[in-house]
Amino acid sequence: MTSRAENVSRTSAAIESATLAELALVGYAGLRVAAVARRAGVATRTVYLHSPQKSQLVHDALRRRATAFAVRVARWRPSAGASAEAILNELVVFHRRSYRSEKRLLETLADGGLPPHSAALLRDLDGVRLRIIQRIMADIAHRGSLRVRTSDATALAHALMAYPTWRLAITGPAGRRAESLIATALRATLLV
Repeated sequence: MTSRAENVSRTSAAIESATLAELALVGYAGLRVAAVARRAGVATRTVYLHSPQKSQLVHDALRRRATAFAVRVARWRPSAGASAEAILNELVVFHRRSYRSEKRLLETLADGGLPPHSAALLRDLDGVRLRIIQRIMADIAHRGSLRVRTSDATALAHALMAYPTWRLAITGPAGRRAESLIATALRATLLV
């Protein structure tokens, strides 16, 4: 027998997933609470009990997903003892996996059209990613393996791995080669 808390948790998760799915499908302007309810398998009133306004529903779903994603990203560490080149390759692979696992969230945030308090979540995620890049580049610089200033290597990695840039790279002419091209560009910052 399931407890009330388990039912509420399951319902909240279904509403969150449905909100993100509908948001990705029709955007914020086209989002209808009734469609979210249908997709979640609950009554419209149940959705309104969880979030009384559409903007709050969207913000709550995005914030919960973005917070969980930011925690996973912040915990990432490269393999201990890896070479500078291997670390950059791991960073690119981790970024690809992160992007794929949360593509719906990132696409929704990057596409815009959200209320300002929700749009700020992409900046927060970007800040987490930037701190990881700064930490990685500082470590590589500490080893004496950078041929450029640490700040320049950080800026290059940050620009190449920004979510809108990443999306453009993998959907553009480079396609599946985008990941290796980004890794090659980052390796150009290393001493041979």
